[in-house]
Amino acid sequence: MVYIKSFSHIYENKKTNLIASDLALESAKKSIENISADSIDAVLVATITRDYVYPATACNLASKLNCNNAFAYDIEADFSGFLSALKSAYAFVESGRYNNILVSAVESTFMCDGDDSFADGVASVLVTSEKSDISIDFIDYVSDGSKLNEFLIPMGGTVHPYTKEGIQNKEHFIHIKNKDIFEISAKEAGIYALEILNKNNINPSIIIPSLGGEKCYNAFVSSLGEFSDKVYSKMKDFKSAIGASSGINFSMALADGAIKKGDKIAVCSYGFGYSKSLAVFSYN
Repeated sequence: MVYIKSFSHIYENKKTNLIASDLALESAKKSIENISADSIDAVLVATITRDYVYPATACNLASKLNCNNAFAYDIEADFSGFLSALKSAYAFVESGRYNNILVSAVESTFMCDGDDSFADGVASVLVTSEKSDISIDFIDYVSDGSKLNEFLIPMGGTVHPYTKEGIQNKEHFIHIKNKDIFEISAKEAGIYALEILNKNNINPSIIIPSLGGEKCYNAFVSSLGEFSDKVYSKMKDFKSAIGASSGINFSMALADGAIKKGDKIAVCSYGFGYSKSLAVFSYN
């Protein structure tokens, strides 16, 4: 079995102007406060707002945490960053070769969000072989790169390296061609979640969606069929924190008591449509 413990999150409905590793630092510290930093086998950071193009933000975070024995790397997985990193950590621990993996999904959006469309936030958790209250039962993840020109940061890669003219035109910021795509993707995610849950005969006690605002929340719920009355709603009108969104919402539901002992928890990540993911946990 693979377990998670020491969940921690920060959500700021504003620009913090912190680099990603600094924004993640306090949350990550809380997640490993009851374990020696030297016993952390890996640090995985899910982000699209990394400290540098190179090196990895995970390397910077591991250094700040004194995780001297850990390997570290970033995962760039769209709005499904948290669950994507969790899936990797799950595989490492399940293999039997590793025992303790720190996962942090963090977004510091001042460097790419010129329209104030997103929030800053981080969710951190320790994935471990040591028995804990929450076990990871199932994680599914799918990607779709067909909508490339609808939502992207145009400049900074090998297709379009940085130029003075590009900076002046704010091509290093997120470009959203059609904001309606968020509601469309939320609806598609609800259909996907319903299909995966039914296919695997899973009847969740509660469903935790990504953050994305009330319209996206309503679109997601409307597609869930018989599970539509099980969706956690406290943060339904909160802006998306991109790859950290589902982790923040999961952590919030744990903190406020919405998740109870004996619950089967389904967490769904979605946002623009490049990816969507569903994970199921047991709270014993």
